[in-house]
Amino acid sequence: MSRGAKPVLVATPPNGGQRAPAFYKRRRRRNNEIGQLLIRKGIITPQQLREALKIQAESGGHVGAILKRMGACDSKAIAEALIEQVQIAHEKGRGLAQRARKNPSIVGLHVHGRPLLSFTLLILVDVLTLGLSAAVAVFVLAGDPLTGTQRFSVAAIVPLCIATFASLQLYALTPPSPPEELRRATLATCLIYGGSWAVAVLARSGSISAVSHGAWLLGWVISAFIVPIGRATLRSQCARRPWWGQPVVVIGAGKVGRAVVATLQSRPQLGLKPVAILDDDPTKHGTVRATWGEDDLMVQSVRQGPESARQGDGDDYDTPSTRAAIEQFAEVEGVPVVGGLELAPILAQRLHIRSIVIALPKMDSANLLAVIERYADGYSSVLVIPDLFSIAHFGAPTHNLGGVLGIEVQRQLLLRGPRLAKRAMDIALTTLGGLLIMPFILAVALLIKLDSKGEIFYRQKRLGQDGVRFTAFKFRTMYGDGEQRLKEVLDRDPQLRAEYDEFHKLTVDPRVTRIGRILRKYSLDELPQVWSVFVGDMSLVGPRPYLEREIPEMNGREAIILRVRPGLTGIWQVTERNASSFEQRVHLDVEYVRSWSPWLDIYVLARTVPVVVGGTGS
Repeated sequence: MSRGAKPVLVATPPNGGQRAPAFYKRRRRRNNEIGQLLIRKGIITPQQLREALKIQAESGGHVGAILKRMGACDSKAIAEALIEQVQIAHEKGRGLAQRARKNPSIVGLHVHGRPLLSFTLLILVDVLTLGLSAAVAVFVLAGDPLTGTQRFSVAAIVPLCIATFASLQLYALTPPSPPEELRRATLATCLIYGGSWAVAVLARSGSISAVSHGAWLLGWVISAFIVPIGRATLRSQCARRPWWGQPVVVIGAGKVGRAVVATLQSRPQLGLKPVAILDDDPTKHGTVRATWGEDDLMVQSVRQGPESARQGDGDDYDTPSTRAAIEQFAEVEGVPVVGGLELAPILAQRLHIRSIVIALPKMDSANLLAVIERYADGYSSVLVIPDLFSIAHFGAPTHNLGGVLGIEVQRQLLLRGPRLAKRAMDIALTTLGGLLIMPFILAVALLIKLDSKGEIFYRQKRLGQDGVRFTAFKFRTMYGDGEQRLKEVLDRDPQLRAEYDEFHKLTVDPRVTRIGRILRKYSLDELPQVWSVFVGDMSLVGPRPYLEREIPEMNGREAIILRVRPGLTGIWQVTERNASSFEQRVHLDVEYVRSWSPWLDIYVLARTVPVVVGGTGS
């Protein structure tokens, strides 16, 4: 390879020309993972890598060593892939193990986070959006003679809102969940504008008729609308930049710790950027780790994983380049497992990291307290993670019960009042939205008729509330009989069968028409379901409408999901999209039912718009 050439890895499965499944396409973004290199060489299959990553998610360790234990490849193949991985990392300026060797005192780590800048930008965006809404109120009041008290009440709107936001933890390092943030911001602006209006009325000797009520109402509506948009826009533009947020060390490389890191890496808008992972279990480490030497930190090789696996094989790999290649830290989503818990105080002192996450759910409370006291003393923010992801997925509220921490699992959709409120919102929005999109629906129907033979609408029986079957309408996006064609395609191609078994859809579907590809990309094929929402078979937001044949794979969780109406959009559609497996979708739907609130529905509807416009696929 020439010095100027950049290695390009083509995502082509071992069997040749078939397109890679959605899982494999997602994995190729980093371009240097050892599993992907082995796939490129035709040594392992995407299915074997998927199985190895599942094992890694459960118990940790180096993916190369896991693949060897599975019998998917031998030591020689792993060593060659590791050498190529180091070469690619060198081209891109990476290679943490080599940097750690050169600078062991900080394990080669770099911290880019500037939390003060993130905090300042968030306040400036709030000042801008709140100031704009207050300016509208002042403009409406321009014709009214205002007293000094009234002028003061209007001028105090912005600083009072900022102070209230701060008291509600809206500028905290770890913000509340998006629905909860939306609720707090909306209620805070409502309180401030309501107070300003009350001051204006009292300043006129309590005369309600002497005050322009529309000014305060308009200012509040605008602020409730643009403040969340301003915050979301700032995070979407800045969250993935290196300087955004707060650097954090994660203790625990087990299942929960790995899930924490994966979540923080995939959702940088949370504001915590993992820098390193620490764990005392040597099986969680790679082939190199940092430890305390006689005077300072040192980086030492670990005789395990691919390095130990090659011992005794008779292969001549004992060269400096090979040793450099196989000396690598284990990683979780690009975050290295650098060593044991004793490194935590050193990283806090030398890298000026102030936040630590402790993910050791199986440790008893006495030992956990000892870990906090011994290793987290240098951190001003300590976040302890229990193994309760399924319960607290969408920001379940916590309560102090006389010194005992409790997590409240709310089930509002089982109550009559919230059900009626959700139904009222469905009717109001579908009535207004249906009238607006009717010309577009007619245009799409005409294009479908001109593009291919067949009906305009595709009808399919789906499971609704309480398991009652209803007919779901979609724009037809396929040629002819879809189910029969699907069976034929899956019978012919085992790889497509494996993809469909996991994701219940195909990345590249030969059954789809030309217009159908566009409709599916932007989820426009589901527009006719607005009618199903209007008549009460569906809701605007809810779990996906499942097929009866999918019930056995839901593992009893259909009892929870089918308590509510299925939705035109939902949590998994605006977060995971095609990247989610069927199991993950079911999990998200269950958590939606458990965690429902009007704010969650508003959040999902708001997220649906950019997802559809962005065309990330249904």
